[in-house]
Amino acid sequence: MSAIPPPDPGADDAGEDAAAFARVGRLVESFVAGRKQRALAEAAEIRVLADAATVARPSISSPEQARRAELDRRALVADLATSTRVSEWTVNRLLSEASDLCDRFPAGVAALERGEISRQHLAVIHDSGGPIADDDARAEFVRLALERAVTLTPGRLASVLRVIAERFRECAIQERHQQAAAGRNISVADLPDDMAALTAVMPATLAHGIVDRLTQQARSVIAARGDGEGGDGSPDEAAEIDVEVEIEADERTMDQIRVDIFTDTLLTAGPTDCVAGTGLHAIRATVQVTVPVLTMTGASTEPALLAGYGPIDPDTARVLAAGATGWERVMTSPVTGSVLAVDRYRPGPALNRFLAARDERCRFPGCRRPVWRCDVDHTIPAADGGPTHHANLAHLCRRHHTLKGVTAWSVEQVSPGVLVWTSPTGRKHTDRPEPVVRFTSDDTAERLRGMMREPWLFAADDPPGSPGAAPF
Repeated sequence: MSAIPPPDPGADDAGEDAAAFARVGRLVESFVAGRKQRALAEAAEIRVLADAATVARPSISSPEQARRAELDRRALVADLATSTRVSEWTVNRLLSEASDLCDRFPAGVAALERGEISRQHLAVIHDSGGPIADDDARAEFVRLALERAVTLTPGRLASVLRVIAERFRECAIQERHQQAAAGRNISVADLPDDMAALTAVMPATLAHGIVDRLTQQARSVIAARGDGEGGDGSPDEAAEIDVEVEIEADERTMDQIRVDIFTDTLLTAGPTDCVAGTGLHAIRATVQVTVPVLTMTGASTEPALLAGYGPIDPDTARVLAAGATGWERVMTSPVTGSVLAVDRYRPGPALNRFLAARDERCRFPGCRRPVWRCDVDHTIPAADGGPTHHANLAHLCRRHHTLKGVTAWSVEQVSPGVLVWTSPTGRKHTDRPEPVVRFTSDDTAERLRGMMREPWLFAADDPPGSPGAAPF
């Protein structure tokens, strides 16, 4: 009789790992299938509500018919509201939204029905494209929006679509910004537990600058925490401290510190105490703005882009550029919008500038953390021979940098700036740097391309985008 071999512990571990991997794969598949079923149900609800809106707005020809139609509409709204236990105000809003989606955004509703996008994606497309009045322009906008929606999260999609929609708007952004800025306001909404929400509606550049400055100050407070508070920690000094006196540790979170700094600044300082200037001139925060060179000189009204937000008016961009201690010129393709080159009037690390202009944020799919809060990561590790080159570098926030290094997630840079992430279950997700979009090549674009190659801007033997030339 032959001896029975002893059990192999390694084989048991491998079997458990395979089972766990298969279970994770089934969970992901179930989640994706559930989201598609939800999208189908939500598309069906939109179509039902659109039909209900049609019933609630019958054709009328006399005052009596109008009165009767209004009463019928109210009865229908009340029926829908009580049947679903929501307010009549909510039903009215849903009816109006569903009617507009089916009338002006049918391709978006169809994409939702096929499970290609989520209801949140459709809401972003609707909000961004709603002001576009021309039917053909809006249809083209929806086509471009759907192409990006299949690869972007709703949050990332919103900032991208603001740029795309700007190309189709009839009213210039400068005029719209002036009208919107006239409505700036501050409001207070009372909350439970003796709390309240203070909301300020203001230009986007100011809002982003305020948040970043508060974050910088909060980080300084956190960095100051430590054992040796207020001294050099020498033995003589320690001997003089009353050991019975306990200093309460500062355990506030980042959000708590930002709110405290915000409150202290507003309640203890007056308008005359702002020595750095007012409004845009007071911003010393880190914001990234891409300004077309002709806009900078005043020869064009093409909008500048605030990273993570979208178009801002040219006057604001020029004020920010004038007050910056060292600003960067980002040259983009007039046709594709891709970054061709980055130039800086003051010396600095050229490669880092190029990567910041290209990436704008963490390059993990869906992450929106800006580049100045990220690490520059070698896609192929330097220890494995990966070059320090723009085709092997990308910005990753600390969270996703760690995810790449210590988990089964992997990433490949298939072409410069284009990252393909592979999940532990084998799903691939492509993340591309979103360019400044150009849609058509017309006479104006041709003229701008000619002006971009004037000798005062580039040396005759070194035009932007030269074949084989490095982009920095």
